[in-house]
Amino acid sequence: MADHDSAQDNGNRPVYVERVNAVIDYIEANLADELTLAKLADVAHFSPYHFHRVFGTLVGETLNRFIGRLRVERAATLLVQHPDRSVTTVAMDCGFTSPSSFARAFKEAFGMSATAWRAGGYLDYQREPGESIRDVIGNIGSVTAGYGIIAADLQPESGNITWRIRCGSLEPATVTVEELPTLRVAYVRHTGRYQGLGEVFAGLFTRLMTWAQPRGFVRAESWLLALYHDNPSITEDDRLRVSVCISVPPDTETFGDVGQMDVDGGTYAVGHFELGEQDYPEAWYALAGGWLPDSGYEPDDRHPYERYFIGRPARDPGKQLVDICLPVRPLRRY
Repeated sequence: MADHDSAQDNGNRPVYVERVNAVIDYIEANLADELTLAKLADVAHFSPYHFHRVFGTLVGETLNRFIGRLRVERAATLLVQHPDRSVTTVAMDCGFTSPSSFARAFKEAFGMSATAWRAGGYLDYQREPGESIRDVIGNIGSVTAGYGIIAADLQPESGNITWRIRCGSLEPATVTVEELPTLRVAYVRHTGRYQGLGEVFAGLFTRLMTWAQPRGFVRAESWLLALYHDNPSITEDDRLRVSVCISVPPDTETFGDVGQMDVDGGTYAVGHFELGEQDYPEAWYALAGGWLPDSGYEPDDRHPYERYFIGRPARDPGKQLVDICLPVRPLRRY
């Protein structure tokens, strides 16, 4: 058995930092260009789905906000250093697509117009702590307080590792890496916002169980899932999709709003939690933001999901047992 108080020396997080730094360097060198999520994800060697979350975890803000800040800060510098350039030229050189979008962004960032800034407003400007991109860059690679790996225990009988992780305000949890089966599931799907809306999930599971129970599919060994098709950091709220699912035999007939699909099997990081209704975001962050960068794994291009257990109560009656299943593959270096 091998215990480690910290995972900072294992050489895995620096690979993530290296990839994110490469994206930041690319953004700085190409601010005037269209910086698409697909292109930047390709620079980082992540899928767009996972790259947005990895970037936000390490940098501390969303990709779009980062780019917007960098552009407006560059413009503020150029306005002072190059008084011969028009405000419109500076805006275009920094990647703004129209004078109006630049004017709004500049006023929001600095509390004054670009013209007023150039005329001397910059001399009196006092930024709020933590506002500058420079502060954000300085924190890349640091572990967010309250999250990360506590210990990694080698299981002699299997040769596998079980991690113990910090989960912020939640109780510490365990993480394992497992080969999960491909599942045939019946599902009911929701399109629209679901974050923090317990009534959405309650309604979906009620509809699914009303269909599944009479057909004998609700059993202790059944897989009961909430599968997420989209990344909330990328997709607009009204277009987010979640499917609540139950495993069924291959020859099952479905109809109406109950559909069926295959959930891909493969290697998953499985975080084992006891969660209340409002605990899910923190648990997801603990797995994807605290454990993953130090684990030796990176996200794979399959859908993540939550697994719930039929007939297995949590120790706390106000919570439930939940496995958060994140598809992963070995971390690659480029």
